[in-house]
Amino acid sequence: MRVLFATIPHPTHSLQIVPYAQALQNAGHEVCVVTGPGGEGDLLSGGLAAVSFGEPVPLSLANWKKHGLLPSQEMRERFADAFDLDPVDRDHWDVFYQYYSLNARFFLPREHRADIDGMVEFAKVWKPDLVLWESWFPLGGVIARACGAAHARVLLGPDYLGWSVELFRERGNAAVAALGGNPVVEAVAPVAERHGLRVDDDLLLGQVTIDPLPEELRLSRRLTTLPVRGIPYHGGHVLPEWLHRRPERPRIAVSLGLSVRLWQTGGDTRVPKIMEAVEGLDVEVVATLSENQLASTPRVPDNVRVVEFVPLSHLLPTCTAIVYHGAGGTFRAAQAAGIPQMIIDTEEPHRQIFSGEGDDIRVSNADRHQDSWFCSKYITERGAGVRMNHQKQSAEEIRAELVRLLEDPAYRKGAATLRDEWLAKPSPAEIIPDLAALADGGERGGR
Repeated sequence: MRVLFATIPHPTHSLQIVPYAQALQNAGHEVCVVTGPGGEGDLLSGGLAAVSFGEPVPLSLANWKKHGLLPSQEMRERFADAFDLDPVDRDHWDVFYQYYSLNARFFLPREHRADIDGMVEFAKVWKPDLVLWESWFPLGGVIARACGAAHARVLLGPDYLGWSVELFRERGNAAVAALGGNPVVEAVAPVAERHGLRVDDDLLLGQVTIDPLPEELRLSRRLTTLPVRGIPYHGGHVLPEWLHRRPERPRIAVSLGLSVRLWQTGGDTRVPKIMEAVEGLDVEVVATLSENQLASTPRVPDNVRVVEFVPLSHLLPTCTAIVYHGAGGTFRAAQAAGIPQMIIDTEEPHRQIFSGEGDDIRVSNADRHQDSWFCSKYITERGAGVRMNHQKQSAEEIRAELVRLLEDPAYRKGAATLRDEWLAKPSPAEIIPDLAALADGGERGGR
């Protein structure tokens, strides 16, 4: 079987599809990945063949503003009012409109662009039997339809696109129609039309959705899904010498994600509270933070080792607990390691506030991740961790909960349950027969 993967050129996206590609390649299938220029390195380090076209397009606020891509807060509000959303759905809408649809508009330009159209043309020549595309890159459906291949989405987190399609279908009304259609559909349509294609649910959502999320946390209920064990993968790296030694004290990992480093300026407001909470504890803290994330922190305690990056798949098995922002990728790494978790989260709405002009444009985001709602719900319901609000709870309260997380065996038991649930799902290698059946036009284990 010849399998083509499609992903945007960003490590938080492309690295998550590597385990699927490796599993297929190791099983003897022919695998290739198409991505934007600049994203090849992460794929090559995973032993994969990669193809890209054109010149790198800056992933910057200034470039997005230049092309009129920044989300309109007025339109976000008007759509939400027209849909009459409850607080939960309103939160999902804010994430979808400000993040997912922005991503789609940028990677699906109305005008011809060599990096995007080159992927479609390559697929027509390479002629894969199956196209697998990560869920934040809906060009994958266009690629598959253009070359006549079967195709499936690979979810990286909550299915905001599937949720939005159902929202527009089920709750669309005259007020919504007056504002326009689903912004992702409007982004996909011009690219699809350039290649003589029509947008429908199959093109937008794939024939099957490969889903590493817990079933009870799915946003979309009407899709054919293929459950899978999400494998933590962080690329090829030379590991630091200190990581190999058994820690003399309980080791705690602190991670607040990679993507925020690109956009947020002026320091991360969560870091000072975390640093204050761990200071003086008889623990070793490994904080994967950049200089920019530390900008608002007066001092780093003596028991904290700051490293800009170390693969979580290697760090977490040496740790007793993790403190993080609630991103799905980090959650899966902690789940696989079987360690208790503390998620730093807030109830504030997802709001992007832009300031500055030209190359100095900046954005302020909420101090919460788009995935934190489902990660915190999952760990607290299973007794595997706690959720803390740094905006309302003091450093002393966070410290007390962290000590309890380290000392109470109930949390370790809950974390072990989480790991067992992770192990119970089929691995990427085990779903290959289902993917082969999809490529052959049949159905097997999807549900």
